[in-house]
Amino acid sequence: MDLVRTIILLLHPALATALLIWIWRQYSWRKQSFELKGDERAMALSKHEKNGDRLIWASAGVILIAFASRAIVAVRDDEHLLSSLVPGSLHGYMGPVGFALLYILARMGRKAREARLDGRQFRHIATKHGRAADLIVVLVFIHAFLGFLYIFAIL
Repeated sequence: MDLVRTIILLLHPALATALLIWIWRQYSWRKQSFELKGDERAMALSKHEKNGDRLIWASAGVILIAFASRAIVAVRDDEHLLSSLVPGSLHGYMGPVGFALLYILARMGRKAREARLDGRQFRHIATKHGRAADLIVVLVFIHAFLGFLYIFAIL
């Protein structure tokens, strides 16, 4: 077992685990939103909105690291570079699809924020945003479980 190869391949799961925790904390806003009042709620909402934007960039980074690690391993193992970048598992295909869904979720959140700041009705947009978050969190945990199983296939 090549130690460098293992470290390179485990970089993505390690960062993805941190991202999973961050997504869960972001998702926990729904419960907090009912418990907090006044200025405390406004500050927590602002933090939720900022973290949502940052989460998109962090997710993109984790996905790019996954592709980069596969490319580095392919070069080190004298494999064809482009074929190594094509996902070979459901986990691999779910990453970019999940990112697209996460991006759509963030856009829904931004639309709710814009409507709220403009004084328009935003409750229906926020409700859709919350329901979409429910779905995405379930998909994220399925993706993480498949990734856990996939680790054994590639190491």
